[in-house]
Amino acid sequence: MGAAKLPGTGRWLHDERRMGLTPVPSAKTPGEAVALSRGRSRRWTINGDFVNLNPNGVARYAREVTLALDALVAEGHPLARGLHLDLVAPRPVQLPLSAIGVRVVPEYGRPRLPQFWVQLQLPRHVPGGLLSFCNLAPVVPRRHIVCIHDLHTLLMPESYGRLFRWAHRIMLPILGRRAARITTVSQLSRQHLAAWHVAAAEKVTVTYNGADHAERWDAGRARLWAETDRPYVTCLGRDQKYKNVELLLRLAPLLDAMGLDVWMAGDVGEAELLRHASPLPGNLRLLGRIGDDDFKWALAGALCFLFPSRIEGFGLPAVEAMVAGCPVVASTSPCLPEVCGDAALYADPDDPDAWAEAIRSLQFRPDLRHSLIEAGRIRAGNYTWRGIAETYLRLMAEVDMTVSSEA
Repeated sequence: MGAAKLPGTGRWLHDERRMGLTPVPSAKTPGEAVALSRGRSRRWTINGDFVNLNPNGVARYAREVTLALDALVAEGHPLARGLHLDLVAPRPVQLPLSAIGVRVVPEYGRPRLPQFWVQLQLPRHVPGGLLSFCNLAPVVPRRHIVCIHDLHTLLMPESYGRLFRWAHRIMLPILGRRAARITTVSQLSRQHLAAWHVAAAEKVTVTYNGADHAERWDAGRARLWAETDRPYVTCLGRDQKYKNVELLLRLAPLLDAMGLDVWMAGDVGEAELLRHASPLPGNLRLLGRIGDDDFKWALAGALCFLFPSRIEGFGLPAVEAMVAGCPVVASTSPCLPEVCGDAALYADPDDPDAWAEAIRSLQFRPDLRHSLIEAGRIRAGNYTWRGIAETYLRLMAEVDMTVSSEA
């Protein structure tokens, strides 16, 4: 079967026979796309609803792909010939764009309802094709490319509110049928989209995530201060069941006996954690919600980064840790082995002893830790936003060719 390449990068991802993956469907070549679209003006609009979201997760994906598309258009990439690309947002956009124009369509004050701007206001301002990067998107347009990152609302419903779950349950299959193309961020998510009849597998292109944004983070700008008298591991805490914070709390006493602290960043406080462990472990340090530079500072000084999720669409923090030169211990749950490959250690998400053993191996084997750091940097280098943006340029060209042939 050979090996699968990361879309747009030309680099090998992993051996399909070992990982059990299927190849991503190939797009038309750039030469074919440009030849067929030459002489035509092509209009595409980016759905700017992500400017209302916190700049992480799906919003991080939307922001970085938009910036990478802007760079490709500015440099005159062959697949951007004749392409007029702009962004429509509900409020002013704080992005350093040079080639992508911005149109602001203010959100109505009344009625101010979830998805009102996306479903009813945005479509009126899309003269051609539409790119949507954050799961939920307008259901009316057909010349539409939508990124559905995962199906966590179906697979892990207890992690979400009822209205949020039902919005995804109703709208995602409609988008899967109506949109011209669907993208997603891992082979696992592609398989889920097909298995849950959200979108046919042949309609879905895997883009993965990029990781090179973390190279812009600067630990020297960090404002975080925390006690460093003992070595520590870093992790993220979120009050969603699939993030598996319980494992981290069960693990902390074992690490305390090994002379290690646990630094937990994220939107989780003592009240939420006390539902899982009371009292809280004495070696737990809650950092709160911290910025990118602070996160890189915490990673740079850590023995390793722990990522015990029960499921992820991609698992971007693990790859960000690799960029920061921090070894990763990840869950054996999907899709972290797909994304991290042989650049991480793995442990069962329900077995704190296995996690402690993996961490102990890094504590007492500097050679292993060094090899993981090097492997992580190589692995993270395969995930680029430019490569993802090139994939979107190819998909837009494919859709435009289809529209042209049907006209």
